[in-house]
Amino acid sequence: MWATKRVQTVKRLLDELGLGGERLEMYYLSSAEGARFAQIATEMTERIRRLGPNPLRGRIGEGGEDQEQEAPKPGGD
Repeated sequence: MWATKRVQTVKRLLDELGLGGERLEMYYLSSAEGARFAQIATEMTERIRRLGPNPLRGRIGEGGEDQEQEAPKPGGD
């Protein structure tokens, strides 16, 4: 299915960006699987908590610029 391929692509991109592809998962459920949905939501919440906060948080400003400042070069402006 195209949705599965897209999720796999996004997971790979998240890994390349340093965010971790394991933060994204795709499940196939019907509307009759409320208990299973609740179980998956709990498991994903626990997974995200184990992974910790977004590793890029605070590094990129609102305008997209990197917030980390470059160290001054010795002997120059």
